[in-house]
Amino acid sequence: MYKSRKYLFQLLLSISVVTVIFLTVSSSLLYYTSENKMLKMQQQADLKVLSQIKYNVDNLNETVKNITVSTYMDPDVVYLLNTSVMDKGELAQKLNRLEKTVFGSMFLQNITIYNANTKCYYSTKSSMNCLDDGMNGLISSYMESQKEIPKLEFIPISGKNVKSPVFSMFIYDSLTESKLIVTLKPSWLFDNISNMNHVNSELHGTIFITDKSGAQLLETNMSTPIPLEEYREVIRNRAQAGVDQDYLVHESGSNKFILSFMSSSQSNWIIASVQPYDVVFGELHEMQRNSLIIISVILILSIVVSFFIAYRLYRPIENMLQQIFGKRFSGTEKRSDLDELKLITNEYQDAMHKLVKLEKEEYSQRDQLKTFALRRLISDTSLLTPQEIKQTQWDIDLHHKLRLCVLLIDDLEEFERQSSDSDKRLYKFAIANITKEILARNLHCEVVPMQNNHFVLLLGEDHEGSSMHLDDLIGVLQELQQTIKAYYRISFSISIGNEMKDYSQLSRQYGQVLENASYRIIYGQSCIITSELVKRNMENNGPFQFPAEVEKKISESIKSGQSNIFREQLEILFHQLESLHYNNIMYSIFNLFTIINQAVGDINNRSVRQVNLDFKFQYQQLLEQESLQDMFNIFLNLFQEIHHQRSQDFKMQSNRILIDTIKEMIEEQYVDANLNLQSIASAMKLSSAHISKQFRQQESMSISEYINEVRLRNALTLLENKDYSISRIMDMVGYSNESYFFKLFKKKFGTTPKEYRFKKVIED
Repeated sequence: MYKSRKYLFQLLLSISVVTVIFLTVSSSLLYYTSENKMLKMQQQADLKVLSQIKYNVDNLNETVKNITVSTYMDPDVVYLLNTSVMDKGELAQKLNRLEKTVFGSMFLQNITIYNANTKCYYSTKSSMNCLDDGMNGLISSYMESQKEIPKLEFIPISGKNVKSPVFSMFIYDSLTESKLIVTLKPSWLFDNISNMNHVNSELHGTIFITDKSGAQLLETNMSTPIPLEEYREVIRNRAQAGVDQDYLVHESGSNKFILSFMSSSQSNWIIASVQPYDVVFGELHEMQRNSLIIISVILILSIVVSFFIAYRLYRPIENMLQQIFGKRFSGTEKRSDLDELKLITNEYQDAMHKLVKLEKEEYSQRDQLKTFALRRLISDTSLLTPQEIKQTQWDIDLHHKLRLCVLLIDDLEEFERQSSDSDKRLYKFAIANITKEILARNLHCEVVPMQNNHFVLLLGEDHEGSSMHLDDLIGVLQELQQTIKAYYRISFSISIGNEMKDYSQLSRQYGQVLENASYRIIYGQSCIITSELVKRNMENNGPFQFPAEVEKKISESIKSGQSNIFREQLEILFHQLESLHYNNIMYSIFNLFTIINQAVGDINNRSVRQVNLDFKFQYQQLLEQESLQDMFNIFLNLFQEIHHQRSQDFKMQSNRILIDTIKEMIEEQYVDANLNLQSIASAMKLSSAHISKQFRQQESMSISEYINEVRLRNALTLLENKDYSISRIMDMVGYSNESYFFKLFKKKFGTTPKEYRFKKVIED
């Protein structure tokens, strides 16, 4: 069922997919926001804990430092540091006083004095043994291993049998090398940190302390293995880079940990905290799992609801399908790959296509019938009966005032050549539609294309019952010309007829308007011709005699090549033609063409230099022109061609004779070693520059190069056919310098004369 109802399936799928995407994106954004928020909260909590521990460490450092300095200044301690002979009674008494100092402070574990004079240790926890430092040898071992001991700083001292290092602070005078060592009792601080680690053990994390070199200062026990060595390396690198505190998420293998640390400004210690990322965000992950369960439930419910919504939305489509296909539409019926909407669309398009086709056929038949009727009406009004006129659906009222116009396409020959038959039909259809659309705004009109590539525009009264004034009509027709020119780059001229009372005068008016259109030859392309405009030409229809004076001067100017006279007489003639009837204009044009043809014939009969013109082509080109100005230009070009051929032929013939004479002279006199450009120019009584220029233009080489060409050619013939010596051959062809002859010969033939002769002998 769902395969056949594709649109229903798309509705269900769309609603479900949108729901899934919405829930997924919203839950992902919620989880991402919660994770960032929890990370910030954890950062603040960790930094607060580390700040408190840092404060305790700094406070401890300052307190112990004050105790160390004050003890170092005590007279009893000064005595124990500097005496050379130690009295045991005095020693016991002074150590008892120091023990009170240790017992009176919660920070101190032991005070040890090293006397450099006696090489003995005196400690509050040692026996009277001189070598006992009171710390099981840790202090003495450390002092022996160090060349220089820092002053007033906590120094971790560790041994083999000690789980965690002890922290001692040294103070001494560099001159005596006797030292006061105050050993810290760090249990109150480290126990606090251990308790925090015990609490953090539920999160499987730890708090630890290192120095800036990364050395461990406090042993930690964790239920979850954390790579502390790796994190101490990270802390050491960050500390060396000048970072005092930082908070970051670090990946170690496949696990992620949250690392936060803070440096102590009073000591060389760094307090750090490491917690597993997954453990810290365990509750968030739990929330995510719960969210997925909730989202899944909501998704199932949304799919159920989407079925209900989809069916409600689909019901109108199903009803429409039943109306279109009837009982043919079935859920289990084998159908095409189209969904329901596309099926409906296709059915609708098929119906509309059939309807449009029927309308087109109806309109086409009606238009064809109207075009046929209009052509018959225009050609001969008597061909249509009143009954036929009444049956045709005209856009004009033939029984009221009418006006007929003719639209002539300019450059018709060019239009015919460049346009295919389909393009011509398209252009004619477009011109007819645009014409009707523009003129129909003010007038009733009919447009019909005629067989000989012009249009007849039949105008009736406007919507208010009056005809358009002629000046207004000319303005509208100019707009029509500009519109078609802008869209199709086609210009046309228009001939406007006079108003008629009814259609009975159409055929006579058509002939008159078409005759008026012939005067485009005077007014040029894109002109608008009215009866008033050509009235003088129409009246000037009497016999016309071509001006004898003009004919004589035109013929003489052609024969003499006087272009100014030819142009002047041509302008006089064409100015007279502008006032003549069309028939007389064409008679004068053809007569002028005949005069030029006869003048060229006279020239050819009297001259050796012939003027060769294709007068048939020129005549055809003249007939294609649509204006007197174009014909005027044709005649000017014709004169220029005649004059060019006459002058060009003379120059070419003269130059050819000159070149042939020079070549003959060289062929006859090449033996003369003094033959050169100057001798030839002197013999011909011409300048050397002139004959050099003409020779190079005709032969593409200089005269000296041609002389060498002739000499070398003859030298090659002598080498092949005669046994003369090279010197004699060189003299016989006009060379006096042997090295020059050898150079030219090798450049021409690629070998020396001797090598050429030797090779020729071997070949023979």
